[in-house]
Amino acid sequence: MTDLIQRPRRLRKSPALRAMFEETTLSLTDLALPIFVEEEIDGYKAVEAMPGVMRIPEKHLAREIERIANAGIRSVMTFGISHHTDETGSDAWREDGLVARMSRICKQTVPEMIVMSDTCFCEYTSHGHCGVLCEHGVDNDATLANLGK
Repeated sequence: MTDLIQRPRRLRKSPALRAMFEETTLSLTDLALPIFVEEEIDGYKAVEAMPGVMRIPEKHLAREIERIANAGIRSVMTFGISHHTDETGSDAWREDGLVARMSRICKQTVPEMIVMSDTCFCEYTSHGHCGVLCEHGVDNDATLANLGK
């Protein structure tokens, strides 16, 4: 331990330096809005575990993306609720699958929108697990190969 008489506060000497090195600040442009999109439904559905959050019908996604962009939000993360499930979650990587359709709709509607896609397989597998199952549990190698698709 040292016997400092003065603590070095060089980064706090002026308002300009304090502003430059202050704690992180967040603004609307730093955030991504999570949106939940369900195929083959007509109306909005509440996400029971998240009060105030709705599942958006896929057919209304373009309208919602316009509304989101008009509110000043520049980034979204799409979470799909697929009605086409199988053992491996192949709808997540198919060119005509829900993940690809959501991305296309968002980018065609608002090209400058940053679109991130959740590709966890739980909503795309018939068993609800986040990966390919084998006799001992989740087959990580097969799951990683599918994520790469």
